[in-house]
Amino acid sequence: MASIHFATLIVGAALIAIAQTNPTSPVLSTTLGDVVGAERSLFGKTVQVFYGIPFAKPPVGNLRFRAPQAADPWGSAPIDGTVKPNACWQSIDYSFDSHEGVTAWNPNTARSEDCLYLNIWRQSPDVGHHPKTIMVWIHGGLFWSGSGVLDAYEGSDMAARKDVIVITIAYRLGPLGFMYLENNAEVPGNAGLLDQVMALQWIKDNAANLGGSPDDITIFGQSTGAISIGFHLLSPLSKGLFKNAILQSGSPTAYWAVMKTKKAVDRVAKLAANVSCPVSLGDQLLSCLEGVDPEVLTDQQWILGDKWFDVPIGPIVDGHFLPSHPECLLKVGDVQPTNIIIGLNLHEGSIPVLRGFEEDYPLENQGLLDREPFRSIMLTIAEGDATLLDELLSVYSSEFEDANKRRMRILDAAAGDSLIKCAVLEFARAYTLLGGNVYMYSFEEKFKSSPWPGWMGVPHGAEIEAVFGDPLEPGSENEQSDKDLTKAIMELWAFFASEGYPKFRDVEWPAYTTRYQEWVKIRSKDVRVVRRPRKQSCEVWAYHQFA
Repeated sequence: MASIHFATLIVGAALIAIAQTNPTSPVLSTTLGDVVGAERSLFGKTVQVFYGIPFAKPPVGNLRFRAPQAADPWGSAPIDGTVKPNACWQSIDYSFDSHEGVTAWNPNTARSEDCLYLNIWRQSPDVGHHPKTIMVWIHGGLFWSGSGVLDAYEGSDMAARKDVIVITIAYRLGPLGFMYLENNAEVPGNAGLLDQVMALQWIKDNAANLGGSPDDITIFGQSTGAISIGFHLLSPLSKGLFKNAILQSGSPTAYWAVMKTKKAVDRVAKLAANVSCPVSLGDQLLSCLEGVDPEVLTDQQWILGDKWFDVPIGPIVDGHFLPSHPECLLKVGDVQPTNIIIGLNLHEGSIPVLRGFEEDYPLENQGLLDREPFRSIMLTIAEGDATLLDELLSVYSSEFEDANKRRMRILDAAAGDSLIKCAVLEFARAYTLLGGNVYMYSFEEKFKSSPWPGWMGVPHGAEIEAVFGDPLEPGSENEQSDKDLTKAIMELWAFFASEGYPKFRDVEWPAYTTRYQEWVKIRSKDVRVVRRPRKQSCEVWAYHQFA
């Protein structure tokens, strides 16, 4: 690892020297200093990119686990913004023999605790130009993985086609991002979420320097990125840092989104003991944990999970960023409602089931499953509740008529509803009651470029390639219908970010109402508005909240 860091330093120093001697390299002035970037020509536009801009001090040494501290100015010499920054520490995923659908989400840069950087894509600014809309992406990854510079989040296409400023941010993950030490005010939990707040504050402070406006910032994200956005919609620390929000397949009210404090205390104690830092150390526990190798600490989190779907260590109610549970915050209503798009994908549960039951439900079986393993998986999803199992089988069996696909579709629906869909619908309802303007969608198009087999449908994360324009890249083998839909989705996201309401082809997109619960089916053909989606199944799940 040391050799990698040394090589990175040598390359970085060389690039700074090159950038400083190249008079055509773009320079971004920020409140902390200048950044030298690079340019790319795309679709007849010149896009500037600035990687690795620090928004916080490196959270190393005695800053590990703690709330982030603002980055220091770096003086008159510009820093190099042409090299992608480190990814925050996370485990590498080798599931399904390193299947492409898994490895695409592994970090593509070195892993390090020194990882709190953001990245910017924009068109070359014109003198006297109108401020551009800023769109800030918060990546997903179940709070234990992800990076803002994955190829999937390349912002050049959106910047070139829609003339918005695209920014991706990093935040600490796993134990390094969500460590909670009971009765220790220095480590109150949620450091990774506080990283996000600091990044958003940096962006707001520098909006004019970027060519945008501090009053025209939209945050968008997927999965736990969307859950994070839900937290920001409710947190007092995030007020005023953005205008609109787009939540893709995630809700802060999901039963697994916030860990109970008692569970966090127990899991930290188990993790600490496993890295030779027992909680009996008392006041010395923190210094002991600060000395544990970050890779060891990260990899040891996998001893903590005890359910088929589990976040080993994640957000808690800390009384600061989250004053209380999101469900309570939505009921109290002490938030400033705004405009949001929130939605989900047609087959949200197919990947979670595949990952959670790999031995009984192998990828190569094409979704086919015998009766007994099917019932066993369903009973596990139902948390061992036989009554719930019977209710679910009754509801879902009537929903899916194709006998050959019924079992795989029931598994997908049960997992998708319990983990994501019902919570998304509940958040839409609650946020509407608070006065927010809510627009809902269901993404239902299977792209040719999807790495997952066809029987898995339109799974969790399938919309990301459309949002960032990947099917439009030169050499893409996607069908023309995929490309046309990608253009429409990019226009939808950018228009909403700018105007606060959606525009999608010729669809009259209604705001969500608690009476009709409208959403729009996004697909190439038969785009339409439907009412009261998932009503019957979500009513069943509503009576069975899991801790």
